[in-house]
Amino acid sequence: MLFPTFSFFVFFSIVLILNWFLKRKPFLWRIFLLAISYLFYATWDIRFLALIFLVSIFNYLGTFFIDWTINKSYRKFWLTLIIGVDVLVLVFFKYFNFFRESADILLNKIGFSSNALLLHIILPIGLSFYILRAISYSVDVFNKKIPLENFLDLAIYISFFPQLLSGPILRAKDFFIQLKDGGAKTIENLEENFTLILIGLFKKIVIASYLTVNIVDDVFTVPQNHSQLVVLLAIYAFAIVIYCDFSGYSDMAIGIAGLMGFKSPNNFASPYLAVDFQDFWRRWHITLSNWLRDYIYIPLGGNRKGEARTYLNLMATMFISGLWHGTGIQFVVWSIFHGLALIISRFKAEIMNQGVTLEKILSWFITLNAVCFLWIFFRAQNLQNAFDIIKQLFNWQSLREPINVYIIILIFLSFLLFIFEQEIKEILISIQKRLSLFSMIIFLTIIVILIIKLGPNIVPPFIYFKF
Repeated sequence: MLFPTFSFFVFFSIVLILNWFLKRKPFLWRIFLLAISYLFYATWDIRFLALIFLVSIFNYLGTFFIDWTINKSYRKFWLTLIIGVDVLVLVFFKYFNFFRESADILLNKIGFSSNALLLHIILPIGLSFYILRAISYSVDVFNKKIPLENFLDLAIYISFFPQLLSGPILRAKDFFIQLKDGGAKTIENLEENFTLILIGLFKKIVIASYLTVNIVDDVFTVPQNHSQLVVLLAIYAFAIVIYCDFSGYSDMAIGIAGLMGFKSPNNFASPYLAVDFQDFWRRWHITLSNWLRDYIYIPLGGNRKGEARTYLNLMATMFISGLWHGTGIQFVVWSIFHGLALIISRFKAEIMNQGVTLEKILSWFITLNAVCFLWIFFRAQNLQNAFDIIKQLFNWQSLREPINVYIIILIFLSFLLFIFEQEIKEILISIQKRLSLFSMIIFLTIIVILIIKLGPNIVPPFIYFKF
């Protein structure tokens, strides 16, 4: 059940009414939150419920023993066991098919049959995200940053449906406080929540879906069939697609949770305006970047053990990020290049004057194009496909091909959106505040209809669902 569908609109309309009605009875309200989150998840595949329930049970029992045990060695044992099992679950479901296919290729090459390896494991949608939430909760309990919570609240935190599939990754301490005594009693920033949903719909349907259907999928599948210029446009188009697709989901998730009375952290801050890769990762998928910093980079030593160790920690953190994102070798390559770029950015910051405007403009231009180029590895089906795209990008003898002018215009307008996104949000909020409730409903309805009309007939799934 995708956010930009009529079925979700009906589902959420019912949920929203019951959510505010049941807040008068906090315990029933929390039961309701867990039930509708599980119902939402079951619409994808009811078999997924067993895994998310078992992960919740296991992390609750493990943190119970951490909280109950005084002995430091036992506490570390339980934390290690929790993290180990959580990671093992993630690796099994995420990497089983990759290793199975690799073994299949190897066995066929040496002349053995691989019929015994026909088992195919389905990756439960949202697994990568709720495993991170589970781990962060357990680590925070171990470090005594938060108290042990009851199972119901933990299960809600792990499965909360607006953020279940692709984040934002809300921290446990920020979520649990919003469950106390029935949570918020009124909807704060109503107009802002509606605006986030509208902008998220626009990003996903009008921009990301159109570019995906009309240039990105075709070019990245068979780059040899396209001209050098079209391949270049497809690379920039995918940079726009992945931003509008993912930030569009985050905007809608934040807005939907906000209408239910929950505050969520911002997940993007104009990442394509970043002046270096450090700046980029402060702006891109912010909640994941913060998670990687707090639960991997800093525990590895951060920048406290000298420059060489700092660079190694950066590379290790980005390598883990690559493994979290995908199973192909191309994700490893993507993560290594981003790690190297982070090291260069850190070194550059120490020796260059960041106050010179011309220098910043040049740094921004280089960063933007480097990020766009590295998205090739992220989008490619495999490493060979990535090399085929790069080869065609530098193929000066490639064929000539007519270009869809609307695609060029949409790419240009999308980059303007990156620059003026906050101003557009403020304008939409201002308009809604001047309208009566009835007029605001009409206004929102008209915009939604326009968004649907401007989008393609096919709306592809959100990109990060496969992670």
